Amino acid sequence: MSELHKSWRKFVAESRVKPKRVVGNKLIEVTIEQLRDFPLDEQELSRIKKWGELDGDPSFLGSGTMGSAYQFASKVLKITRDTNEARAASLIAGKFHPNVYRVHKVGKRYDDIPENVGMPKHNFLIVYDLVAEEVGGPDLPNQEQQIVIKNMFANLKDIYYNWPDNFNDIKQVFLMWSQKNQDVLNSLNISKFEKYDKKLSDLISSAGIEGQSKEALLTAWGSTAGFYGPGNLTPEGVERAIKSPLMTYINEVSSGLTFLKQNGVRFVDLKTTNVMNDDGRLVIIDVGKSNTEGVGDITTVS
Repeated sequence: MSELHKSWRKFVAESRVKPKRVVGNKLIEVTIEQLRDFPLDEQELSRIKKWGELDGDPSFLGSGTMGSAYQFASKVLKITRDTNEARAASLIAGKFHPNVYRVHKVGKRYDDIPENVGMPKHNFLIVYDLVAEEVGGPDLPNQEQQIVIKNMFANLKDIYYNWPDNFNDIKQVFLMWSQKNQDVLNSLNISKFEKYDKKLSDLISSAGIEGQSKEALLTAWGSTAGFYGPGNLTPEGVERAIKSPLMTYINEVSSGLTFLKQNGVRFVDLKTTNVMNDDGRLVIIDVGKSNTEGVGDITTVS
């Protein structure tokens, strides 16, 4: 779904700005006629709208190698040939997490799809909420958010899939400890090129943070502030790192990955075009490249 959502910018129907969508892998301007072009016939469209509880006429959102997406009011219909995405989406259908797109239904167009219909190789349908529909659609992650996502993808640790749900509390505990123990931080004397991950680990333990909580904080720190630099383990440096929005982004993406994992979906294709910016909040979309445990309800549309 990354190719599909990469195209969606803030678009208002009354605007004179020409809309842009991703076709293949290129962001291009599309006409009103292209926005309204739908590849399935009226009879099948009517059948799908009734099944998916879709309102209004379809509007083209974008297309990738595996399928295309269309907006219906506040919902999106994806027509895809990606079996993995259909299976993964079926496992989270009807469930909600603020950092994962909300899937409503997953279905098959036909039990045995005829060759003479539109998109004959694309038999799966996924209905989900349009991200940031109040604003007019999601946007790509900003530069800081992209840095975090890239750092996470470069080193996908197990802790990202077993993230503590009280991470904000964990950060606050360490910040309060650092404020009460400024003399300890000021006495560290870390040199410019010294790696201080072991010292930070000891300090986190001194604050009474252990186990999964400690691993999460260490991992988030390494992916944001890093483990080098004499100014990061000062009282001011700790406060700066803990309050950084980068820590918030780590928490949001990791919470989303953990939610998926808890529902049988280990999502591995974490990249900047698979995560959308919903007014500053990061939301994972497109669960196509996932390892799944089981399958949810995938009904044939009738």
